[in-house]
Amino acid sequence: MTNTYDTNLNAAAGQSGAQLKRIKDLRDPIVLFMLDYWKAKRGERRMPHPDDIDPVEFARYMPNLQLIQVDHDPFELSYRLLGEAVSDVHGGNYRSRKVKDLDELSPKFGSMMYELFKFVALERRPYAAGGTLDAMGKGYTEFEGVYMPLSFDGERTDRILCASSYRIVAESERIGLGDIYSEPVMAILK
Repeated sequence: MTNTYDTNLNAAAGQSGAQLKRIKDLRDPIVLFMLDYWKAKRGERRMPHPDDIDPVEFARYMPNLQLIQVDHDPFELSYRLLGEAVSDVHGGNYRSRKVKDLDELSPKFGSMMYELFKFVALERRPYAAGGTLDAMGKGYTEFEGVYMPLSFDGERTDRILCASSYRIVAESERIGLGDIYSEPVMAILK
């Protein structure tokens, strides 16, 4: 199944510095640890089962994780878990809320995240993103993240485990960087 990710949503959400990136270009130790963990739990299957994931094995990274619930018939995405670092950057803890509800706080931000999570759910494989976000109330934030599907039956995505790292970019660091924060979202790279 080949789906497309609407790259115009990032610009519409004021997040044109965020872009999909190749998995092999990931560098952050938290993100890489969680990707390796997901791969080990997956084994020979397309995706690991949600019950395979044991938070005790990665407790120190919980602040950097989010878990998205994927419902079908009708298709809907909601937040099951948001770690403290994720909540800080995204402006609050949205546990139990629909992903698109974030549009109420920042125009189009929820829609952008919804489309990313939907893309991961339908493609049934991990995707990575990175760049900068205009974090709600925090200013520019460098980030790197990986979004990994989980499945009860091995075929349909039922959860998405996300690991992200963030670094607030000081105003003094941004001066002279030109258009680095306004790059358009790149085409999906495999």
